[in-house]
Amino acid sequence: MRLSNLDNIIEEILKDAESEAEKIIEKAKKDSENLKEKTENDVARQVEKIMEKAKVDGEQAKERMISNSKLVARDKLLVAKQDVIDKVLENAKEKLKDIDHDLYLKYVENALKSLDVKEDSEILLTEKEKSLAKETLFGIKVADDTVLSGFSLRNGKILFNNEFSSIIDNLKEDLEQDIAKMLFS
Repeated sequence: MRLSNLDNIIEEILKDAESEAEKIIEKAKKDSENLKEKTENDVARQVEKIMEKAKVDGEQAKERMISNSKLVARDKLLVAKQDVIDKVLENAKEKLKDIDHDLYLKYVENALKSLDVKEDSEILLTEKEKSLAKETLFGIKVADDTVLSGFSLRNGKILFNNEFSSIIDNLKEDLEQDIAKMLFS
């Protein structure tokens, strides 16, 4: 009997071990399934976060590109407008070089009223106007030197520059604003 008791005990131990092994295996399968499900859920959430971030980043990149394109377009437009304004000013300078004789004399006469004309003053005229003038113009000695446009008044070492190109350059900021309003408003 002893052997049979021993066999029974061994059989019972084996059954218990087998039952315990099944429980452990079942628990391990459940744990594995739970871990797999949790991991899949975590991965799905991470993928969703990554996709959402990529979407936001893509939208931001798109907005930056659109904004940059608008800035580049605006800058190109400003450069084009400035080019037009510069051409207008250059054309004005060129046309003033060929101003009508009578209009030129009226301009010089009016401008001289605001200048400090002295007995030894000299007036510098354009080549064209110098060739038409006598030795004096409005009682002022005509200088041997010439200017490209307008005139200048020399009092000793002081030169009052009334050349049209210099006047335009001095008034350039105001003129640019006026031209811009006329052309682009």
